[in-house]
Amino acid sequence: MSLFSPRKKKRRPSRGNRRCHQHLLEVSATAETERLRRNQKLFLYVGQAVAAIGVLVFAGMALMAMSNYLLFENDSYKVRVVEVNTDGVMGRTEVLTRTGISEGLNIFSLNLESAQAALASIPEIEAVRVERILPDTVTIEIQARRPVAWIAAEDTGVDPSAMESACLVDGQGVMMKSPGFQPGYTVLPVIYGVPTEQWLAGDTIDIPELHAALELLSRASARSNPDIILRAVDISKGWCVLAWVDPETLFTFGLDNLSAQIDRLQLIMSHVGQTSRKIATANLIPERNTPVTFQGEPAPKILRATAVDKPNS
Repeated sequence: MSLFSPRKKKRRPSRGNRRCHQHLLEVSATAETERLRRNQKLFLYVGQAVAAIGVLVFAGMALMAMSNYLLFENDSYKVRVVEVNTDGVMGRTEVLTRTGISEGLNIFSLNLESAQAALASIPEIEAVRVERILPDTVTIEIQARRPVAWIAAEDTGVDPSAMESACLVDGQGVMMKSPGFQPGYTVLPVIYGVPTEQWLAGDTIDIPELHAALELLSRASARSNPDIILRAVDISKGWCVLAWVDPETLFTFGLDNLSAQIDRLQLIMSHVGQTSRKIATANLIPERNTPVTFQGEPAPKILRATAVDKPNS
């Protein structure tokens, strides 16, 4: 290489390249600045949220402490009176034991819903209400189920009140066991044809024939002039309800339109009441001509029930 060869000059970046490089630096600086600003805002929001949560927690703790002091630890709200109306279902002591309510407890600490549920689960109870009356009183109102009839699987000739398998039933078809009930329930009518072993006390027996029989007994007992007193009914046939006043008088009712059928029975009883005869059987299902037989007269008779002779009910 020649010592005298011309030296190569360094090429300076062009003015266009310098502008491009400067622009890239400015863009990078702007992006970095924006990232820092976003982080600062994020930290600011997080800090504000933490502070707000802290304030809420502190306020909640303060409110809880104040409520404990004013309500739960205040002697003015201790239960001093517990009024109990059991409607004859059970004793006061048993009610308080089942509900967990007693004098001396804080009235706001009582779980009224749980107390009501504990009592409502008893088959003999139809409705219950537990209520707090500030500052120191709790009332417990119990409505007992009222049995309207006995139910049994079949007529064995034994008094149902003495049968182990027989049970009581209310107007809604809820089954109840007989122990502990009043002696007056022994005179209630009997509904035969109900397999009581399939249900437990407190269950609603969902049999259409049973509900028809209950409706029949209810409607018949409300009639007068003449009175209709049904001692027992049998629903075992399924398509009808057999009812009798005594072993020698049998009535047949359909499952529907019982009110009209009872009207026809009252008309017949009104006619027969003017004679010395006694009804043996009467089929109330036909709407126009009612087949009737009389005791001591084997040949069937037909009585026409008309609206003109309708008795007062």
